[in-house]
Amino acid sequence: MRGQCLLGSRDAGVQRNGCGMNGAVEKSSSAREELLDCIEKEHQAERNLCDMLERIADNLLGPFDTELARTSIVTMRRCLKRHVELEEKYLYPVLTKRLCPGDLAENMLEHIRCEHSSDESLGHDTAEQLEQALMSGRVANPEMLGYMLRGFFECRRRHIAWEDAIVLPLARYRLSAKDFRAFSVEKFENSIA
Repeated sequence: MRGQCLLGSRDAGVQRNGCGMNGAVEKSSSAREELLDCIEKEHQAERNLCDMLERIADNLLGPFDTELARTSIVTMRRCLKRHVELEEKYLYPVLTKRLCPGDLAENMLEHIRCEHSSDESLGHDTAEQLEQALMSGRVANPEMLGYMLRGFFECRRRHIAWEDAIVLPLARYRLSAKDFRAFSVEKFENSIA
């Protein structure tokens, strides 16, 4: 285990091995914080989306709330795209550069990428089912849609909580302003518009 970087480890031996754990020395950096703040805002938007989807799921046997469904569809597509883009295009590449060979965080990042892919697929399918309900004015199969909605929002809540507890603190610890020279919120907003 000697010389291997562990998630968030502040062991002096780990710092001496040159694995890029400069976050412990550098307290703040505006470029880094700008990206991480942007991710935290996206996480809050997704938590709000999950709350909307849960309200839909809880009321599928009553009148279908078309306005909430319409808002949820737009928000779901926007949030997922932004979430994946922010993390996979901007955060993970720089975080990956700071990892040591055999770093446990490599597996974590790969797992998160897989979750992004499966959540995007589930989000797409769920949005399509909501759209069909909007077009027909009713939910054809409330049990199936409820299952899909709950599967999606429960996965997203777990995913976001895990990133908030592990990934963002790790990024704050290991990364510096130099790692984010290419990032700006304005540039990001223009790239996904």
